[in-house]
Amino acid sequence: MKTGLYEQLTALLVSLLLGATVGLLYDLLRPPRHRTSLAVGALLDLLFCLLAGTGAFFYAMSAGNGRLGLWDLTGMLLGFLLYMHTLSPLLLRLFTAELDFCARVMGG
Repeated sequence: MKTGLYEQLTALLVSLLLGATVGLLYDLLRPPRHRTSLAVGALLDLLFCLLAGTGAFFYAMSAGNGRLGLWDLTGMLLGFLLYMHTLSPLLLRLFTAELDFCARVMGG
């Protein structure tokens, strides 16, 4: 069964978006990971892996008919890298500042 150009482009854009979303999730969990104990950091790493893997699984089930090909994985990696090298430095500062503010408010 042939896949049209529109479907291929849509799959590429969705995989890029999924990769960028995984990068955003990584940045959301990065500040608390660095400020907690090793055990809590490991649990946050596990949470990240579970969420990223679940996202890839559901993407494969919906877009790829249960198949996650090299093209899809490359798109996700490219989306992740694009996010990490463009938006991540700005958003990471924001997330860190928010965590600092919450820690000050809750600490007294």
